[in-house]
Amino acid sequence: MKKIIQLTAFYFFTFIFLIACSKKELSVPLSDPLPPVIENPLTGQLFDELNETIARFDPLYLQVVYKDKRSKQQLNEEASRLFFAINQNPTSSLIQQALIDLYHFNNFSDLQKASNIITNYSDGFKKSLLGKDAMLSKEKLNQLTEARNAFIKNKIITLEKASKKGSNGLWSDNAAWILNQFHYYSQVVNLDMGLDTDGVVGNECSESCCFELQSCNMSAKNKFLVNVLDFSADGVQALVMPGGLIGSIFPVIGTSFGFAGGAVIGGIGGALVATQYYYNELKICSYNYKACLERKKQN
Repeated sequence: MKKIIQLTAFYFFTFIFLIACSKKELSVPLSDPLPPVIENPLTGQLFDELNETIARFDPLYLQVVYKDKRSKQQLNEEASRLFFAINQNPTSSLIQQALIDLYHFNNFSDLQKASNIITNYSDGFKKSLLGKDAMLSKEKLNQLTEARNAFIKNKIITLEKASKKGSNGLWSDNAAWILNQFHYYSQVVNLDMGLDTDGVVGNECSESCCFELQSCNMSAKNKFLVNVLDFSADGVQALVMPGGLIGSIFPVIGTSFGFAGGAVIGGIGGALVATQYYYNELKICSYNYKACLERKKQN
């Protein structure tokens, strides 16, 4: 009996010892934890939301989606006037309403939210892309351009599919908006390709003037989002500093535009400046293309 008790005790303590050892071993990590997977900021929802918000303040968007009959120049003049006015008198209900009507928002609070999206998202993307660098590398610029192209392509595909769903009442209520959105993004692609010129220019080129136009348009497109990030992310300071430069390049805006868009709607001002740069560079591309064709005729 004594031997049985001793044997039982031996097995018991051996069992306890093994459990203790196994617990001690399990308390040590088998391997280092995996690093967290960070989503590429240029392929996420925030990037799409930034692009969609910027479009709301594009003169072409107002022309195509809301059938505004004014020219891009007239729309930019009106925007410049209202931005300067709201900066001088942020609480004016009349000026606020004029901005609401110009950009077709439900209220001034929604317009401010859109401006904050542009400001905050631009700042975030600028920091994530630049890091410690002072300017974008060629690789990151290409990534930004590809992301913008992908956004527009996906937008067109989605809108095109939506435009073919005409079987229910909900689509009928939104049909005009869907089609106008589709036409807007198609126009954006056409401008990038140089189809806004008098000549017929497509993706394929067969002569030097066309190649120059395509290269010029591509350069303008590449600068667009970079300018949005610069002007919008830095807020009022970014707008104040280039005010004189912008006025000298685009007299219709004038130096006063440099002081437009403070804390109230600063992001909108940055987006508008970038958009105006873009359209004026496309105009220059178009003029150079026509001049190139004329030179060829004379030769």
